[in-house]
Amino acid sequence: MRFCIETYGCTANIGNSMELRGALIAHGHCESDLNNADVVILNTCAVTSRTERDMLRRIGELRGRRLIVAGCLPAAIPELVEGLEAVGVLNRDGIDRVIDAIGRAEQPEPDRITSCLPGSLCGVVSISEGCLGACSYCIVKRARGPLRSREPREIEDAARRLVSSGAVEIQLASQDAGAYGCDIGASLPELLDLLSDMDGTFMIRVGMMNPDSVMRILDELLESYRSGKVYKFLHLPLQSGSDRVLEGMGRGYTSGDFVHIVNAFRSRFPEISLTTDVITGFPGETDQDFGLTEDVIRTTQPDKVNVTRYSRRPHTPAFTMYDMPDRIKKERSRRMTELWKEIALMRNKRYVGQELEVLVTEHGRAGTMKGRTRNYVGVVVHGASSVGKWLRAVTTDATPFYIKARCTESL
Repeated sequence: MRFCIETYGCTANIGNSMELRGALIAHGHCESDLNNADVVILNTCAVTSRTERDMLRRIGELRGRRLIVAGCLPAAIPELVEGLEAVGVLNRDGIDRVIDAIGRAEQPEPDRITSCLPGSLCGVVSISEGCLGACSYCIVKRARGPLRSREPREIEDAARRLVSSGAVEIQLASQDAGAYGCDIGASLPELLDLLSDMDGTFMIRVGMMNPDSVMRILDELLESYRSGKVYKFLHLPLQSGSDRVLEGMGRGYTSGDFVHIVNAFRSRFPEISLTTDVITGFPGETDQDFGLTEDVIRTTQPDKVNVTRYSRRPHTPAFTMYDMPDRIKKERSRRMTELWKEIALMRNKRYVGQELEVLVTEHGRAGTMKGRTRNYVGVVVHGASSVGKWLRAVTTDATPFYIKARCTESL
């Protein structure tokens, strides 16, 4: 049967879709484009109300006898897709359930196929599902459930398959990478050490880690980051610089914990790049609270801030809280976006004139290549000839989102 998978949302969703694609091919089905597919699998996201509306609109466009709706939307808000005309509506992610919905081809099952993201040499490995958190605003916990970590050797096998298929970047995906292994007697530092010992030319990108999870493993994690195969990259959500708001969010850490972790990483790895997340307009957030968030951003100088306006989600404790006017959320979102872009541009300008090592991961536009430095800064390279290789490049210009460089030498 010919199938097409459309994926929305986070890296974890992308990893789920990659595994599903491999399993379907292993069971005798073949991938196709949307127009020629017998089955369309919609891997949905439900993190905000805007995303929810986008998903419902896409479901309406695809609804019919060839559609399977999977992912977070039916798992978190099943009432939205009740009675939908489709092949299947799956309330929990599960490769076997998707395969059962479309049937198994009558041929022996080969080893599971693992591949990179389309158009690049980056692969995604899901290391766990669910989390240990209890955030008052978050619907993802309802969709994904409690923490369920994969065994380290299973993750290692998936990573080895990706490297053998040509991947030069392995992205570790989860809802909270820092919590990995707490349920099976393992830990993220141990996993990083295991993967770093694999042969091959590749880099590991650690996914988002919540501060409360990192605090428990900080010393060991810093040691694991010493590996030359681990990008010096930290995705650590702040969400708010106000401890009062963080408590209302149920985040389980303080703004001081966030600053402590950032300082610890920068003390050990001065070049590390930092991505963080901020929610503007959480119920009860005052101008003073938002000012504290701006203060923490100015102090820690992140390279990127993912800014999200608070969105009421059904089946969450915060759903019944007072939701402030959208104009206030928008204004604070605008201010935060302007602030981090100003900081990011300043930080990227530091590289202009420097020669950097860049791992080329994909083709860009107009004959350019795209790659990453060892601290995961995005680079658009002129003069590079092939993907999957390290090169040296001199930085010629900078934007808040990436730097531009000219290739000087292949390594």
